[in-house]
Amino acid sequence: MSEDLTLVSKEINQRPQKILDHSDYRYLRIVQQNGGNTLDLDANGGQETVFQIPASQVFNFSRSLLVFGETQTTDVTAAKFVYRFSDCIPHIRRITVSTQKGQVILCDIPDVHKYTNATLRYETRLDEMSGNDSPLNLNATPGGVFEGLIPPLSDTEFAVRNSNSEVVRNKLLEPIYYIKNDVAQKTLTIYNRLSLSLFKNTILAMDKNRFFGDVIEIRITWNPNSCVYYEAEATTIDKAIAPSKTLNIFALEFLLCTENNVEIVKDMKTRFTNQGFVDHVPFLYHSKQLKTGSLQHIQIDVNRSQGSHLLKILWFPSNVYEDLFNRYRHSNLGHIAAAAGTIANTTNIIDFNPLINGNPIYSSSVKCPLNEPYVYQKQRLKGSCITSVDDYNHNFTWYQDWTDPNPLWMKQSNKFDPDVYIDGYPLTEPVKYEIDINFGAATATRNHYLYAVLLRKLTVNTNEISLT
Repeated sequence: MSEDLTLVSKEINQRPQKILDHSDYRYLRIVQQNGGNTLDLDANGGQETVFQIPASQVFNFSRSLLVFGETQTTDVTAAKFVYRFSDCIPHIRRITVSTQKGQVILCDIPDVHKYTNATLRYETRLDEMSGNDSPLNLNATPGGVFEGLIPPLSDTEFAVRNSNSEVVRNKLLEPIYYIKNDVAQKTLTIYNRLSLSLFKNTILAMDKNRFFGDVIEIRITWNPNSCVYYEAEATTIDKAIAPSKTLNIFALEFLLCTENNVEIVKDMKTRFTNQGFVDHVPFLYHSKQLKTGSLQHIQIDVNRSQGSHLLKILWFPSNVYEDLFNRYRHSNLGHIAAAAGTIANTTNIIDFNPLINGNPIYSSSVKCPLNEPYVYQKQRLKGSCITSVDDYNHNFTWYQDWTDPNPLWMKQSNKFDPDVYIDGYPLTEPVKYEIDINFGAATATRNHYLYAVLLRKLTVNTNEISLT
């Protein structure tokens, strides 16, 4: 059956047209409050850097950049190679963002290095990763900039994951795990340009203009150098040793992405003065639990005082020996009990059973030997940097997700905008999330990291800034 179509030329179309007023983003350089733009990361870490965002600025967190260079030298008495971790933000232990007057905490991420290692592969789009710069070319000569997950350089480069000769199978898609100097004893210099959008599931990752009318402080606590790199006396990473030199950070700056469209700035400041802003933003709640035994039980409790809705819970069972090349191992395979790098295959995760308020989420436990965890997560992983069951098993993070079920490449860019929807599991009553884990071996030991992503109401006006 045909249908008559009326064609209207755009030249004679008299309907009212929408006018788009685009942002004019520019970057404002900010130096740390505690002086200088250099620091050295030693075996202890713990140094703090504070950046202050001026109260007068309309700005965008997610497009702002933390930039710095790093130089690592090795012991000249031995032919050592430097291996720098590259699938996380290894330099930072904690980042906290707060208002200056009321000390309202807008964002707090403990164990940043672990959190980003567990989330970046899952929450970075594959096309975004493939377009990232790289600080190395095919010959491992410093050239570009580290800005997040690094695309594979070739089908042979960096073929070993992190221990026991675990070979990368998806070599053309899988982000590389570390950066290595090409000649022993050669100084390794890397330039970093880190977007705040890398801090997933926080206000920092929301691509949205902000105006608080108050100074915003970004406080960074730095890691020891052993979280950033390790050394090896041969080209094989199984002969790893602790760092022998401090890591020098230089040219440290914060590039604030500011709005310079006069009309947008005026509109936001006028709205702040009149009725203010009400928004809903994600906030992290963290728990770390050390467990040993064949049967392990972990749980995290959340309630209305922590947010209005529960968006996600992330669980990753980290190797208890968190050092050298095992620093970021969180596979659902066996753990490594010593620096020698031998995998205790008898301590694999056999199955686990997630529960909410005592009720099982699935009709039976999730069985790992049958790759059921990957099957359950496969739909939401489409378009992410986890492109195979092998990637998933070696970078195991379990997501319990009450948000938009569409895969990553279909997610809405402003998913936390209240004009779109308020997402998540409503916290009308306290929620206890538990996981019963069966390892099948009494010697199994893990550091279990749990992060709950909560939705909070952000109110900003001339009288108050609150996050409830």
